[in-house]
Amino acid sequence: MPKRTNPYLAHAILWVLGLSALLTRAASRAAAGANSGLILGNVLFGLAALVHGTCLMGWKRILAFFCIACGLAFALEFLSIGTGLATPYHYTPVLGPCLGGVALVVPLGWFSMMYSSHCLVNCIAEGQALSTRGSSIWILLLSLLTALVLTAWDLTLDPFMVHRAHAWVWDQGGPYLGIPLANYVNWVEVSFIIAVACRFTDRTLASQPDAVPAPSMGRWWEAYPIAVYALVGLSDIAIGYPPATRVISPFAMGIPVLAGLAGLWQSRGGEG
Repeated sequence: MPKRTNPYLAHAILWVLGLSALLTRAASRAAAGANSGLILGNVLFGLAALVHGTCLMGWKRILAFFCIACGLAFALEFLSIGTGLATPYHYTPVLGPCLGGVALVVPLGWFSMMYSSHCLVNCIAEGQALSTRGSSIWILLLSLLTALVLTAWDLTLDPFMVHRAHAWVWDQGGPYLGIPLANYVNWVEVSFIIAVACRFTDRTLASQPDAVPAPSMGRWWEAYPIAVYALVGLSDIAIGYPPATRVISPFAMGIPVLAGLAGLWQSRGGEG
């Protein structure tokens, strides 16, 4: 984004979108998964990620990230549902219109949480939200960590969406609160594929001659994706379902959050 960007306006837009998304998501959960709230929350989270990404990496790179994340998420879900390669499942009308059996809002959800997980992992590994290391092995390692961080969210998401929101149905149950263990293997695989594609594409775009570094927006701006990931986990602690899942987020999601904050604060020193 050009240097003339007003950082105060950008911060205001970002936090209004993010907090609105969190409140909408929490309200929908408290209302046993009201479909309008689930859909609106995903849209607001997606818009907030686009605003943040535009200021962090520039509009070309965040647009590429958005298209890759949404496109691959839709394609892989479509193949999974259509071919039955994964454990069979299907979406219900709770998440709105479907195309090829895939709820249209789902790829947007993949993008917003993939973006938060992507930036969080960058903070853990490099001490900043934007990765600047480009070796292929490093990208593969960060992509695997991103996949694990993102899949940790589904440990509490899937039980709620299946048993309370009734947003999708597993045709065959499994040992984890009625959910097949293969679901989590598939989450890691899909997340890894998307993360690898996003990171390699971003490396290519960042190395182009016309690539312009985004202006620094400060430490709190870089911490926003970590805050989103953390607050999503906190909402699962407060109103997760079944109630037994409320003890999962502090460990599965809390540990990456603390590691990300430690990496970011140590690298930035006293900068605000």
